Amino acid sequence: AVLDLPNASTAIDTAIRFAEANGIDRNDITVITPYDGDSKKIKVVCRDTVAYTFAKVLGFTETEVTVSAVAKKAPWDGDALPFINLDDDYLDDNEIVAWENVSPGDFESIDNYEMVYPDDPDLVYFKIDYMNGVELKKGTVATVKQEVGYIYDRSLGSTVYVLSLSSSVINSGKVLLKDGSITNLVNLKNDDVVDPSQLALLECVFHDYDYKGKSLFLTVVDSYDIASGEFPPDYVRVDGGDSMLTE
Repeated sequence: AVLDLPNASTAIDTAIRFAEANGIDRNDITVITPYDGDSKKIKVVCRDTVAYTFAKVLGFTETEVTVSAVAKKAPWDGDALPFINLDDDYLDDNEIVAWENVSPGDFESIDNYEMVYPDDPDLVYFKIDYMNGVELKKGTVATVKQEVGYIYDRSLGSTVYVLSLSSSVINSGKVLLKDGSITNLVNLKNDDVVDPSQLALLECVFHDYDYKGKSLFLTVVDSYDIASGEFPPDYVRVDGGDSMLTE
């Protein structure tokens, strides 16, 4: 529904149609847009009556469950996984592996990111500061393993973003660094900063996450030349959701 915004009537019809397709009665669906004064935000609330299982022995038969979520349509602003693809040519094969060992000690980890909502598995995401280049970090940077897992668990079927060297840079085998020097990809060192002109943004779908080996298996569905100002046209962020049981 959020993709239909700012056309409120179309977005409301879409939200109701999908909720009904998932078994919710029309009378139990509430859609609010604009939400919180923002014409690019939409809130959907669904209610349903569900039967108790174990509580029946205490005389309870059913209860009402209410769930809600808020989403916003906005320009992409740096939301991406905290890694950079250094070796897989996504234009040649759209199946890529991120967070993998591509050279001695280099696991495609980066340093310049902010973790947002770190204590909430339903909301946590990474915001990447790429405008001044991307700083590489040697090692697996396993401190983000749990949060990446949260994103994987809730992102099945939807898209995530990850930075990459552009296809032309990968095929050249050389990369321009922020300090103006050019180095071979295999010679990248800890704390090297890749110049932003070398970057692309990949829109991907998760198809596996190796928690033990810390590798992300992704299918690239689109790519953007962010160095030239090309960005995803319809980026959606889910601001939050909640659920509750009512007496």
